[in-house]
Amino acid sequence: MLRFGLLLLLAAALLVPGQAAFGKPEFNVDAFFGWDGCYRPMEWTPVEIGINSNLAEPFAGAVTLSAEQDGLNVLNISHKFVLTPDVPLHVPLVTKLAFAASSCNVRIANQQGRTQWRHDFELWDYSNKKNPLTPVTENDLLIGVVGLQRFGLVTLAEQTACVSNRQSGKVYIKEKLARMVPWDWTGFASLDLLILYDPDWDRLNAHQAGAIVNWVSNGGKLLVILGSHPLTANHRLAQFLPFRIGEAKEIAIGIRALRGLKLKPSEPEPAVCWPLEAKDDSHCYRMESESDGQCLFGTGYAGFGRVGVLAFDPASLSAGHRADSAGFWVNICAKVLQDRQNPARPLRKSNAGKARRSNTGIVGLPGRTAQGLSGPNRNVVLVGDVDTKEDPGYRSYQYEVGRAQLASNAIMEYLYDIAEMRPLSIWWVILLLALLAALLGPVDYIILKRRGRLPLTWLTCTGWIVMFSVGAYYGVQHLRSGKMQFRAVSVHDGIQDSDFAWSTTYSGLFAPSSDDYDLTGLGEGQWWSAAAPVETHLYGYRQQSGTRNIYCYQHDGANTPYSVPVNIWTMQCLLTESAAEKVPIEAVVRRSGNEASVEIVNRSGYPIKNGYVFFKGDRSLEFAAVGPGEREEFSGALASGRKWDGNIKDVYMVSRNTTGYQSRFDNDTAFSAQGCMQRTEIIKNYLAHGAAVVCVEFDDAPTSFGVKDRPCDYSHIQLVRLVVFPEQKEEL
Repeated sequence: MLRFGLLLLLAAALLVPGQAAFGKPEFNVDAFFGWDGCYRPMEWTPVEIGINSNLAEPFAGAVTLSAEQDGLNVLNISHKFVLTPDVPLHVPLVTKLAFAASSCNVRIANQQGRTQWRHDFELWDYSNKKNPLTPVTENDLLIGVVGLQRFGLVTLAEQTACVSNRQSGKVYIKEKLARMVPWDWTGFASLDLLILYDPDWDRLNAHQAGAIVNWVSNGGKLLVILGSHPLTANHRLAQFLPFRIGEAKEIAIGIRALRGLKLKPSEPEPAVCWPLEAKDDSHCYRMESESDGQCLFGTGYAGFGRVGVLAFDPASLSAGHRADSAGFWVNICAKVLQDRQNPARPLRKSNAGKARRSNTGIVGLPGRTAQGLSGPNRNVVLVGDVDTKEDPGYRSYQYEVGRAQLASNAIMEYLYDIAEMRPLSIWWVILLLALLAALLGPVDYIILKRRGRLPLTWLTCTGWIVMFSVGAYYGVQHLRSGKMQFRAVSVHDGIQDSDFAWSTTYSGLFAPSSDDYDLTGLGEGQWWSAAAPVETHLYGYRQQSGTRNIYCYQHDGANTPYSVPVNIWTMQCLLTESAAEKVPIEAVVRRSGNEASVEIVNRSGYPIKNGYVFFKGDRSLEFAAVGPGEREEFSGALASGRKWDGNIKDVYMVSRNTTGYQSRFDNDTAFSAQGCMQRTEIIKNYLAHGAAVVCVEFDDAPTSFGVKDRPCDYSHIQLVRLVVFPEQKEEL
């Protein structure tokens, strides 16, 4: 017996190391969120996942990110990968994070779906005011930098601030290494400006370069600074820029050119310059600074985005200019972010020696200049050399949504505006309660009294309650149930004689029963996410956790949903963004004074319901229907009154009257919604340069996607905008 006990102890001792080795984690996973921790709540945010393992064989599996997207939805993103032993794996993903989201769960599963590793990465800490993530508001300016950070760029955020007619904001300048640059355009969606400061262009792979191009063409702002690394003509970014880059040469930058860049020279400066020349297909551009006949800095438009190119490295200038670096960067960034043809609100100088608020915005410090900047979804101003101190508690626990989200709320109010989603009348509730009281009281008493069975009241009352509950359930189901409905509002934007076109769709799926619904007709390159109305002000201490799980597969430049879960008698809203084919219309616009004419060609198979041509100064010409495949010409006097700059809060207001629930949704509201506003801002700049915009609404156009194998009613408002340029090219 003693010998047997010793054998058991020996076996246990031998088994312990084996148990420890067996339980040792096989994966070492790191996750980096946003741009160095900065993100915009409920907007696309990059996430870099780094995976190492001690496996002896290749591992094929999937990594899944799960995090709250807003107060209603949880976005679950899966990405398949193959991990090679002893080779670290970098997985670039993009997700959406809610304000004050507590954590993000990362899970690794094998091909059979069994979990091999999981961890909750903390995103929000209520115990102190230092959180892993920093929410960036509409009033803030978020600048991403890839490459170098020289000539005072590192300290620029400490010397500048953003102000608007709402409240002051901060400037964030965040760096990413070339290998950490997002592979998808959505990874840049939260940026106001991307600076490529003389990076090693060969380190940017085709996916990263393509992502930058797509983001800029969809409304992004890019500043390229040329230096020691040549950007060859066959590079994807060089082909996209509105300027042709010449051969590097050493020139003397004149005093006038340096002063135009907000420097204070005493003599010309030698520098290696890559001369710029506008391409033949560039529509609107400006040669901002020239010296010895060479363009040193130019700005222009590329698709629905704006690009600036600096032809030399400012760090190569003499050390004396570094004292003026803040003014230099404010000037350069201002010219990229905002076109002088469409400026922000002017600033006034204060004599009080500090920034103060006025009816026209925020005023700058005396004796110093302030340049206007506007981001894709923001209308902010950047002021140099100001105190940027603020209450950290306000930024940590309060968040005010931007104009784009308010317009998105208005669209979703329209999607919800169906009979099945309207609140039940209070009179139905009163009637049902009165009926139940009558059944439990006098009716039950009278029946049992006549039969001499009053002691059975406990049984009959239970029966009445059961019968009433069943009747109420089927009665409400009769009132609320109906056919499955798919409602959508889409905006399709294009530019004349250009391959750049983008589509944004808000859709809502109403289901009379709880289930997971598969979608069909999904295209390539589409980015799907859930959508939900949000309050104007969000507070971290009372944020609700999402309850609806949306599962998507992220691969090949797309985020595709597996299925859409919908609870009974509710509607699930979705947002879809993607590059698209050319818009289905062609137009020729002519204008003479207050008279204009437009020739419309409908290239689609369904009719145009109505439309209008929009010009500078909020002048427009409305026109009537155009049949499928037909060509029509309209002319008349221009009218005023239509505005794309209306107060979104007023548009979002809803009203109730005797006829029921009504939403004040207007088609133009969609142009200011999330996913569209950045293009609308650039279209306004095109208008300022003499272009026209043809806007049409198609009559009950079919959606490109639908519910698979389910009977469903479809309702689609399709809006199309086409930017039309004058016949002759305009050089600014």
